[in-house]
Amino acid sequence: MPTCPASQPPSSPGLARRSARAAFTLLELMIAIAIGGFTVAALYSLFSVQSRQLATQDLQMEMNQNLRFAADMMTRSLRLSGYGSGGYVYGYYGPNGTTDAGSTLPAVIPWEDPDGDGGPDAITVVYAEPTLMMDTRNDVVEEFTTQTISFRPTMLDYAAKLQQYNVGELLLCSDYADMTGMRSYLWTITAVNAANGTISVAANDGFTDFANLFTVNTNLTPIMTCSKGTVMTFYVDDDDDGVGAGTSRYPVLMLDLNMNFPANDDIPLVDNIEDLQLDYCVDDGTGTTDCSLSASWVSGSTIDPANDADNVWMVRVGLVSRSSREEFRDQYPGFRPALSNRTASGTPGTDHYFRKVMVTEVTLRNIRALARM
Repeated sequence: MPTCPASQPPSSPGLARRSARAAFTLLELMIAIAIGGFTVAALYSLFSVQSRQLATQDLQMEMNQNLRFAADMMTRSLRLSGYGSGGYVYGYYGPNGTTDAGSTLPAVIPWEDPDGDGGPDAITVVYAEPTLMMDTRNDVVEEFTTQTISFRPTMLDYAAKLQQYNVGELLLCSDYADMTGMRSYLWTITAVNAANGTISVAANDGFTDFANLFTVNTNLTPIMTCSKGTVMTFYVDDDDDGVGAGTSRYPVLMLDLNMNFPANDDIPLVDNIEDLQLDYCVDDGTGTTDCSLSASWVSGSTIDPANDADNVWMVRVGLVSRSSREEFRDQYPGFRPALSNRTASGTPGTDHYFRKVMVTEVTLRNIRALARM
């Protein structure tokens, strides 16, 4: 009996149609690519905007930190100006930075545009370190030509304090018993012997202002109050002369400790401080100066340091901080703003740096206290 071939299942039209639709058409693929491209572009644009904003915020934070640190350093020193002195100091240094100016060293010296290029100001402050105050021996009388100042190392913590004095630093001593008023003297330290309580100094008799004090009595007072003397100058190095750390592209707030600024041994304090402008509230001699009035404020060029130092009651410190680099797309219309009596540099678009300005006022309490004595 003939056999029939095995029956084949009938083909399914629906299955064939599903197999035909398993792949994307070219149009669908192009639409998917376009949507994906738009999405990636949108995400990249968002990422770029956020990256620029983050970088800008970093620059803003950097400028704020630089301004705070610069202001803290300067205001702390300004508040101490005149401490441990009579407002003027005899001996080493003078108001023009030379070692024999024939005049005393003021506690505050204004420098109005010291390099004469219409740029930043500078200021020198003088004070005694508060933590190292010591009294000299009361049983030792030194002549004004002395090269030794004596202390009792067994008194209080004098031995530990003496160990913090170093050769080349300054010793500032004040005589509170002088009949003509408080006198302060400045020596340079040549040696320190903490064990026997002596500090060796270079004699001051070669300095005119110091020698003129001892034409009658040639002895120092037996008891003086002494400490490490500080003479520091703040200025901005913003030129390309090869001296110091700053340049016109990277201006730096500098600290000078021997009144020979600018010099390569000066200390860089804060990067990207572009401008420093200083104004002074000066007593007109009446003792009733109102520093809230704009008329009481003058620039440093109107102050005679040799005669007006004890009349300076307040200092207004203006600082301009600049970003460490220009805006990324060079679209920010940057320029150095006007500050105090210094006009702005150019118009918006001069460069593309971000800038911030800080202005603070400091009362010179030590000098005002001396004015009331």
